[in-house]
Amino acid sequence: MKTRKKYMGFRIICLAVGCLLILPAGQILKAQDQSSQIEEIKKKAKDINRKIEKRKAKIQKFTHRESDIIYRLNQADRVLNQSRKRVSALGREISRIEKKITETTMASENLMQQIKVNEKYVASRMVALYKLNWLGKFHILASAESLHELLQRKTAIERILTYDQKVIKELMDNRLDLKTVQSQLEAQRDTKRRRAVEYQKQIDQMAIERRKRSKLLAYVRKKKSAQLAAIESLKQAAQNLDEKMKNLSAGPTTKAPEEFTASEPFRAYKGLLKMPVKGKIVSLFGKFKNIQYKVLNFRSGIEIQTERGEPIQAVYAGKILYADWFKGYGNMIIIDHGENYYTVYAHIEEAFKTAGDVVEAGEVMATVGDTGSITGPKLYFEVRHHGKPLDPMQWLEKS
Repeated sequence: MKTRKKYMGFRIICLAVGCLLILPAGQILKAQDQSSQIEEIKKKAKDINRKIEKRKAKIQKFTHRESDIIYRLNQADRVLNQSRKRVSALGREISRIEKKITETTMASENLMQQIKVNEKYVASRMVALYKLNWLGKFHILASAESLHELLQRKTAIERILTYDQKVIKELMDNRLDLKTVQSQLEAQRDTKRRRAVEYQKQIDQMAIERRKRSKLLAYVRKKKSAQLAAIESLKQAAQNLDEKMKNLSAGPTTKAPEEFTASEPFRAYKGLLKMPVKGKIVSLFGKFKNIQYKVLNFRSGIEIQTERGEPIQAVYAGKILYADWFKGYGNMIIIDHGENYYTVYAHIEEAFKTAGDVVEAGEVMATVGDTGSITGPKLYFEVRHHGKPLDPMQWLEKS
């Protein structure tokens, strides 16, 4: 038995075994089009995903390359700094050797002068003794008019002979000393020659490293991507410094100001501290936006632009906790001023102090450089309390 019904415009045929839904021809074509569109969309989505993955891989490769450039820049900066230190150390050693050579040369000249004097005296005494033997010493003694005069003459002759022996011995000793001094002088000159060769090699190596660093810096300054990578690297360096300061703050509190011979505690000098270096403040504390790349960042200190080699002074008495290389900041010094107050000095060229040294307010402890900096010579300066950065402008004297 077969029945026919209509439902929502579709024809339904019911048989004894069940019902069949029969679609109109137009609806069937429409369904096929939709299926085709879906397949097309899926295909496009697959292509888009493939492109996205390819783009991601390209970005990842690109990011690795830019990060590698920043890493290589840091390494070049560090190697250049080590070369600079070796050159400086060799220069100081050569200066010490030259000083020793000058002292040894003077000692040699003095000995030669003394030898000449003694030789002249010995020569005159040889003549005198020859004449004495020619006349006969007994004749001199016999010509004495009394026993007392005889004894006096005898004593005088013995003294003269004793002094002659002393002068002759001194002459012989001087000649031996001169030989030793001249050997030392030759050894010192040989050492100086070797150090001078080594010094020149280090100068040449430093020039190579400086060219490498300049090339990398030029790339970073030219490429937007490299500058963004550098900014990201500085963010990471700032976080590392925060961790370092937390670790230092977690240590035992110093008993300043007595230990540092200061009359008042660090906190009493808010707004009265002298500038750590002569120069112009070019970057301030706090949030700042990179206008060129629209990147928001935070600076925990200030930057003072100045000449390379400008002396850096401690703003207050304290004990040096850290004096070494710190990635992103170059050579860095951290001073503990007691009561969990610290100051930080970075981008240093040469440090004259080491960890554990005590410094007084105004004492020169380093010179300005561009270590860890991509914008030239400057001093980066921070003030911290319990590891938290404070605005240095509120602590420095208004001038």
